[in-house]
Amino acid sequence: MFSFLEFKKNTRSDTSSSNSDVKKTSEINPDEQKTNEPSNDTWVFVWNMTANKVGHAAIQVGGSQPKVNADDPGTYTSIHPASIPSAGITSVLPLQAHLASSLSEDMETMGASEGSSFGDMDSPPRISVKESTQPLPPDQIYHFKDLDTSAMNKHIEETQEKVKTGEVGYQLFPNVNVAGFFRDSSAFVAHDPIDVEMYRRSSGKNRNTNPVYNCTTLVSDVLKEGGVNIKPSRYKPWGITPNGLAAEVSESERTHKGPQV
Repeated sequence: MFSFLEFKKNTRSDTSSSNSDVKKTSEINPDEQKTNEPSNDTWVFVWNMTANKVGHAAIQVGGSQPKVNADDPGTYTSIHPASIPSAGITSVLPLQAHLASSLSEDMETMGASEGSSFGDMDSPPRISVKESTQPLPPDQIYHFKDLDTSAMNKHIEETQEKVKTGEVGYQLFPNVNVAGFFRDSSAFVAHDPIDVEMYRRSSGKNRNTNPVYNCTTLVSDVLKEGGVNIKPSRYKPWGITPNGLAAEVSESERTHKGPQV
């Protein structure tokens, strides 16, 4: 399955039968992806979050097929913490971010992190991968044909530049502003900490100076630029889970004519 996701370096010989529920539309030769023709295609990739598997999400703008390798057509992006794992206390702290540039990179990362706990969702890219590790393909692939790809590309390019300069970071729970909480909490010494945080959110004081994303909130923001109104929660710490994103994208996909893979 997923013959078009095979690595050109033959790093993956087969995929697990547990992924057999993922649909495919055709057998595609990777060499056929090489084209200079412009494309208004948009792809959304979702790795489901389960008890035994971390979740993740990525987006690709342009390219008539999924961007398996970095030199394939299209602009692919997904966000991870660059070096420090996002788990425990670091899940509520802004971390230096890393942006993946191809589907194969994310498949390797997800394969290496399979079996991690929920607190390790979006775990950072592994510098060394065990020989036994198998790249993990996405559970769901969604395909859109009529989105505003220019606006989405602009947002991705701006995010890439801001990640390089440190203006955009990674945070597993982007709706939790720990620094802002402690900055303002001195005025509420006699109040319940939950009351303090709810006041901050309702008054708009919870915004970080530098924006932070997790994988799903980044994909959601890019899709919004394209005309798909994904609505992450302002009150849930994580915004939206990979499974929640998949549900909203699936519903929107029916409107935008792109067949699901």
